[in-house]
Amino acid sequence: MMKYISHEELISPLESALIEMNIKSPEKLQNCMMGALTQEKSDPAREMFSEILENYVIAQEECLPLCQDTGMVMAEVSIGIEVVLTGGTFQEALNEAIRRAYQKSYFRKSILSDPLIGKNTGDNTPGIVFIQQTSGNEFRVNLLIKGGGCDNISALKMMTPGIASDEIKKFVLQELDKNASRACPPLIVGIGIGGNAAYAMYLASRALGRPLGTPNRCKEYHQWEEQWKNEINQLGIGPQGVGGKMTCLEVRIESHPSHIASLPVGMVCSCHVFRQKMLSW
Repeated sequence: MMKYISHEELISPLESALIEMNIKSPEKLQNCMMGALTQEKSDPAREMFSEILENYVIAQEECLPLCQDTGMVMAEVSIGIEVVLTGGTFQEALNEAIRRAYQKSYFRKSILSDPLIGKNTGDNTPGIVFIQQTSGNEFRVNLLIKGGGCDNISALKMMTPGIASDEIKKFVLQELDKNASRACPPLIVGIGIGGNAAYAMYLASRALGRPLGTPNRCKEYHQWEEQWKNEINQLGIGPQGVGGKMTCLEVRIESHPSHIASLPVGMVCSCHVFRQKMLSW
């Protein structure tokens, strides 16, 4: 059965979600931070976790941004073949929602029309959109907002086919040991394995965009997620880089078939302000 969704039906929920994501920390994230605080032994790190949690409360009570960097918006769209969008494209709807949300809430506008020769767009548009088509008439949008600091430590490496998983772990640990403190930890780390170079980075972003507490369904990958998280937390970087036990809250891995001659591995991270929300119509 065909489902028709109008432009305005998309814009209003998207706008509300973007405002909420920038000022309200989800309960699951707060629980993760409380859990990290209880595990932390370092006094400076414990103080930093307390300040992070206090920031969550103040932001929600005062309707202020959780972070001064209100980020770039990314949307992963899953659209059924029986869904018809009317009145405009999804990209247009997302951009209008961003425009309204960021202007209404006085969020910082951080997007340049061109990274080398462009000026600030003035409304934080455009958003980044990935679209995949599915069967049926479901329409789902997974929103993710990331600041520049955590995005700047993203990494891609073309590895040797047939290597052991420990070699991928070594790459992740090396990158985070060098750069994690620049990304406002504790981090959530997304790893994409397979596809081609471009798709590996998309897989990493898809992994990062999973809701908190959603491990990979594959037993082996779930085990690696836990193992790699534990080893990241042995780096001693700690929250905001002040040192300590808790540098990473979760590792998520997504994989995809790849060419026999290639093994691309992508890594992307979110800072301690994990801004993710799923919408459906």
